[in-house]
Amino acid sequence: MSRSTLNFTIRLDNIHCFDEADGLGSAEPYFWPVFFAIDGANFAVESGAGLIGSPRIESRNGRHGNLGNDDVDAGEDVPVPEGIGLWQTTLAPIPVHDPVIAGLLGDDTLPAIAGVAVVLMEQDGWPDSIADGGYQALVNAVQLSVTQVAASFQHALHAPTKEEIDAAVAQIKDNASSTVHNQIQGAMSGWQLIWFGTFGNNDDEIGSEVFIVNSDDLAADAVIDLSRRWTGGDGDWELTGSFTGVVPCPADALGGIFADSTQVSRALGAMREFRTGPFRKLPGLGPWWLAFGAVAPTVVRLGRRNPEIRRSLEHLFAAASEALAAPDRPLANETLGHLTTVVERLSADSPTARRVFGRHALAVLPDLRGQSWNGALELIASTRPTRLSRRQTPEA
Repeated sequence: MSRSTLNFTIRLDNIHCFDEADGLGSAEPYFWPVFFAIDGANFAVESGAGLIGSPRIESRNGRHGNLGNDDVDAGEDVPVPEGIGLWQTTLAPIPVHDPVIAGLLGDDTLPAIAGVAVVLMEQDGWPDSIADGGYQALVNAVQLSVTQVAASFQHALHAPTKEEIDAAVAQIKDNASSTVHNQIQGAMSGWQLIWFGTFGNNDDEIGSEVFIVNSDDLAADAVIDLSRRWTGGDGDWELTGSFTGVVPCPADALGGIFADSTQVSRALGAMREFRTGPFRKLPGLGPWWLAFGAVAPTVVRLGRRNPEIRRSLEHLFAAASEALAAPDRPLANETLGHLTTVVERLSADSPTARRVFGRHALAVLPDLRGQSWNGALELIASTRPTRLSRRQTPEA
């Protein structure tokens, strides 16, 4: 099968507290995520050597209070800050340069694998240095474990099966748990070991999990939800999030969420003709296209989950096809309304999307009223998605 490089996002959205298990007090959760990928950016299958390379590891901070809420009661949601719970990257298929293995596989690529290991903690008595050291131990353990997992696939003659992936997840979890425990004990002084081993109030591990996805899964479904609920002596909590993987072309990525394949095919054909012709005559459109590509995974996720956004996107696809056929006709106010709906929802959903695209797009949208397609493009090309438009004033 032909595999594409994907614009890939892991998004850990929210932690819901059903029961904080702190008696009369409130809980003080903090969060340890470690992201990883085994993909064509760092791996290849070489003749005589098999699968070789090193995994990509993306860490955050594991400090006390990194969720921004240290007073959580039952029934509350704790949104995960994007600086902690978001990883945006590309996910490339793994090239198979060994012709013998490629022949056995019937393909010249293997699916990429990516995921995240998470631990939800509750602050009690540990000093900050112990929490920081525990998180760094988790990062090191995940890096070692993912490297070992990749090595276990080195001479495989097939893509990893579900059973092999499940075994890899178990290995990562086991290694991480023992490494973090040993690191924390090793970091404690003699009196701390005595105190926290007897009377002291240790920070509690609410729960841990490893979530994994591969690029073939994302080709079948561009948005895959993830969740884990932990119940027990340290309360009742649930983490939710998603994987999103879309092809680099934003138009193709969005076209995949619509049911009417005929309309989508017609619109995409018109857009491709525009890209190879008039688009090139307006270099100022390039930065907007790149900015739109960066937020496309978020737009696809919103379109999959929100019927209103999906209807607006469907309208915009049809309107783009009509505008390309009659570029001097004024844009309909209805079309601009749908475009505003999408950009506003995008900006509300993601601080990153708002920063790199949303606020600049919202600033220029009022100027498009009464413009034709050609006039709107010239106006957009004269601004940039990363600069203040003439309708904006500098922020205080």
